[in-house]
Amino acid sequence: MSFGGKPLSKENMDYKFVIPGTDAGANAKIAQFRTGAVAELVGLGYDIGDLDEIIAASVDLNAALVATEESRVIYRNNVGAKDEIKANSIDVIRTWAARVKTHPLATPEILAKFGIEPATPLAGPVVPPIELSAQPFADGSCTLRWNPGGNIAGTTYILEYSLTPGVWAWLGSTTKRTFKDEFAEPGVARFYRVRAQRAGETSLPGSETSIYGNEDSGDGFLGVAA
Repeated sequence: MSFGGKPLSKENMDYKFVIPGTDAGANAKIAQFRTGAVAELVGLGYDIGDLDEIIAASVDLNAALVATEESRVIYRNNVGAKDEIKANSIDVIRTWAARVKTHPLATPEILAKFGIEPATPLAGPVVPPIELSAQPFADGSCTLRWNPGGNIAGTTYILEYSLTPGVWAWLGSTTKRTFKDEFAEPGVARFYRVRAQRAGETSLPGSETSIYGNEDSGDGFLGVAA
């Protein structure tokens, strides 16, 4: 046998022994080495007792892999059985929960003991938003931000502005906690306030804020210069 026109020998070949990183690959490679050892180790001058260590290493790995695969099969079977039991248990409890929550004697306190909760959180009163702030920009826009002040998610906020003391106009509405006024003019005093609105109820306005406002001008606004 030749390689590149030369007789095959260790002198003109590079050899390597690589054990794959995967369990199956490592097991196959070690089993191959074991087969070679059984066939050739004694002929190479090693003692037959040296085979014991090689064979033991191969057998141990194979046994561990077999046991692992068996455990995986058992685990998958157990998981499948668990999922089936879980589904059946959920069906039973859901059926009973539907019965209990519609029972005429079941008060909210009793339902809470069963873990049966209100479908939506209690909304609470509609209250004035707090901590209104205004940040003007050179392009004439102004960003308004506020704290809901206890109003729940989904509350609508009504933004109002004023250029004249005591005269307020609608600016816009949003369910977010921020709003951009696109029509503010740089250097022109503009005052803002915000109300909360939900389920047909509107709160009193929260504290006012302003841009380019002068608190000492006597205009009667509770303005905060931005």
